[in-house]
Amino acid sequence: MSAMEFFLLLSSPFVGSFISASAGAWPNWADTLQTRSKCVQCKTKLSAIDLVPVLSFFWLHGKCRTCKALIPRIHPWAEAIAVLVALASILVFTGWLQFITAIMGWVLLFGALVDIRLRILPDEANAVLGIGGLVTLLWLGGTDYFWLAVIGAGIGYGAFYIISRVYKMLRGRDGLGMGDAKLLAAGGAWLGPFALSWVVILAGIVALCGMLVMGYLRKETLKSDTVLSFGPALSLAIFVLWLWSGRDGMTINLL
Repeated sequence: MSAMEFFLLLSSPFVGSFISASAGAWPNWADTLQTRSKCVQCKTKLSAIDLVPVLSFFWLHGKCRTCKALIPRIHPWAEAIAVLVALASILVFTGWLQFITAIMGWVLLFGALVDIRLRILPDEANAVLGIGGLVTLLWLGGTDYFWLAVIGAGIGYGAFYIISRVYKMLRGRDGLGMGDAKLLAAGGAWLGPFALSWVVILAGIVALCGMLVMGYLRKETLKSDTVLSFGPALSLAIFVLWLWSGRDGMTINLL
C-alpha cells in the first residue's frame, strides 16, 4: 500500500464526519471550523471520545452521552460512504488520480447531503466540481480534453435548463432546480459531452428506485407531485461513471 492510499483510507472517516457536520450547518458551514462540535439538543461540547467516526455512534448506542438525545443516523452513514469513496478511488485509479477522485467524491457527498436536507445544491460545491473537472481533463489530455470538458459542461447545463423551463411552462411550477443543472454541468466537465446521456439515465434509475424504497418504508403512495431530491442520484451517477471511465487502467474512455 502506497503512502497516498494509506492516507486516503486513514483520513476518509474523519473527512466524512466533517462533511456531515458541514452539510448539516450549511449555509453557515464555516462555523464547523470555528467552534467545537456539540450536541444539537443540549449544546454540550463533545469530547474526543464522542467524535471517533462510526465507532462512537455504536459505542454510545446512537445517543448523546449527556442528554440521551438520538444522534442523527446521517452521520455514521456519511462517514461510511466517505470511506467507500476513498476505497473505490484506490481500487480504480493510481497515483494522484486516487487523491483527485476521492476529493471529487467527497465534494459530491457534501452536495448530496445538503440537497437531502434542504433540497438545494450548494453553488460552492458545484463550482469546485466544475473547475476541478476542467483542470483535471486539461492535465490528463491537454487542450483537446479541456475543450471537450467545456462543451460537456455547456451541454449539461443547457439541457437541464431547457427541460426546467419547458416543465414550468407546461405545469406552472418548478420541476427541476438550477442546482441540478449546475451539477450536471460539473459532470459534463469531468466526463465530457458523450457521457451525459448515461449520467441522466443512471441517475433516473437510482432516483426511481430510491422513491420506490422510501415509499415502501413510509407506507406512502407515490404521486405526480411527489418532491424528490435529485442531487444525490445525480451525484452517484457522476461518480460511478467517472470510476467506469478509469476501469482497466483506461481514463476518460467515455469521451
